[in-house]
Amino acid sequence: MTGPLLLGTALLAVWVRVELRRTDPLVDVRALDGRQAGPFYLASASFGVVYFAAQAPDTMFLAADPHTTGYGFGMSSTQISLVLLPAIVAAIIGSAVTVPLGRRIGYRSTLASAFVLVMASFLALAALHDSVVEIVTAKIIAGLGLGIALSAMPTVIVEAAERSRSGVATALYNGGGLMAAVLATSSHGTGAPTSPEAAREGAYVVVWLMCAAGAAPLCWDAVRSGQPDGLTSGDPRSRGSARSRRLDLRPPQRRTP
Repeated sequence: MTGPLLLGTALLAVWVRVELRRTDPLVDVRALDGRQAGPFYLASASFGVVYFAAQAPDTMFLAADPHTTGYGFGMSSTQISLVLLPAIVAAIIGSAVTVPLGRRIGYRSTLASAFVLVMASFLALAALHDSVVEIVTAKIIAGLGLGIALSAMPTVIVEAAERSRSGVATALYNGGGLMAAVLATSSHGTGAPTSPEAAREGAYVVVWLMCAAGAAPLCWDAVRSGQPDGLTSGDPRSRGSARSRRLDLRPPQRRTP
């Protein structure tokens, strides 16, 4: 697996170098270097690594045979799907409440709140994972944070990016999931969950604690990286300034002599 990863990294480096040299690049990777939007690109990639890389360990923990490994529940794939279903529902609910929550407290504060929920879910999972109810509760909290974060992040990035780069800003954000996919793939080699060679329970706790630790800086990053004018998107003054920047397409009024 190391060979393809190194090859992909080398090809990515060559592609970035080519795009930087072009006067009309296919993808303007310079948008990643913006002082306002750059931290949010890093946060989105880190969030993908933190959340999605934990999916494989969660599944393996639920499938582990408690008689062989001393932990787990020996669930089938169908049972695991039913256990994780409430988290998916919570993610949908979180996505639905993002817009009214963002208008009320600002999208950056909303994003920081989502990261706090994700961090709290991993801490709860590391401390309490002896029953299905405890795991479902922790995953519901994580799903709620996931839905809010995935809905708020594109808005925050577009607001922070230059207006001329709003399209490429969204595209680059969507490409940030590559890091999450790579790390999630690399986390599968821990042995079958029902075999004696399966990872110890402490290894899962370490993974959950690492995910919680990875989510903590994202909360600070979302709060610290403000708009240039110091206003949030939920502030009425920010909405007013945004309206003032729009083109005035009204026909000119006639002046009476």
